[in-house]
Amino acid sequence: MGQKKQKGEKYDAWLLKDVDPIQDFMTGLLGNRADNEAVCKFDVEMAPLIDFVNRKNEAGPDFKYTFYQVFCAALVRTIAERPRMNYFIRNYHYYERKWISISTVVKKQKKDGAEEGLLIIKYDKESDKSPLEQLYSKIRAQVMEIRKSKDSMDDTTKIMKKITSLPGPIYKLVMKAILRMDRKGNLFKDFADASPYSQTCFISNLGSIKMDADYHHLSNFGSNSLFAIIGLKEKKPVYNDDGTVTMKEYLPVSFTIDERIADGVYFNNTIKVLKAYLLRPELLELPANQSIDIRAVEEELGLL
Repeated sequence: MGQKKQKGEKYDAWLLKDVDPIQDFMTGLLGNRADNEAVCKFDVEMAPLIDFVNRKNEAGPDFKYTFYQVFCAALVRTIAERPRMNYFIRNYHYYERKWISISTVVKKQKKDGAEEGLLIIKYDKESDKSPLEQLYSKIRAQVMEIRKSKDSMDDTTKIMKKITSLPGPIYKLVMKAILRMDRKGNLFKDFADASPYSQTCFISNLGSIKMDADYHHLSNFGSNSLFAIIGLKEKKPVYNDDGTVTMKEYLPVSFTIDERIADGVYFNNTIKVLKAYLLRPELLELPANQSIDIRAVEEELGLL
């Protein structure tokens, strides 16, 4: 017999009941998700990532390890340890998503008009498999399927095509119904599972197309409270204590966050955890269910 459904529980999330009254009140006062965006930008030194990725590729795997995969693994591990990053607000109530998931768009070719595919990957924080192994294998499988498939459309695109192919008046009615169901958290399971805006984090790897940006908006549709941008790596001067200057390569990362899900201290501490995993990427090869004293790592790295 399955577990009894709790009051307020939805298919994708649990209703949070122990919310601070001030925060709860603000959900009705401060408007929608797009009205409450906060942007956090930071840089991560590339040297540890470069060494780690090079070691992983020494054996010549058929699908190479990349900075993007390591970033995704570090992000889901961080969110598992920082659960408020998986909160969202729907219809004036706080919810915690039942799983950790990321979505991203993949182009078959880097040119105008090239076909796109959508990756949606769920992370199992209770697994014996490491975060990196999970993300690498799932990204590999989905990318290979997109590249080899004669059917150019992923599940999300197929659903969208069916809806947009409807006659105009019916299309408008269907869209109104979808938006109403979304506000109530009653979207069809197949639709919600295929929507990039119903995942924990939407990631845009702009660095892969030699582009940089600091900001991407959130959407009022869906439940996505976190958008991440991986920018174009760049060299910056580092001034040493002895007065000398060293040039180091950095990876710029930007988050757009619904600021209502947590406060600034929580976001800042979350970024420190993420940085620690990116600067010690070998930790991402440990089992997902293994406890790590990440605070000790932060202290060692001088992040505290």
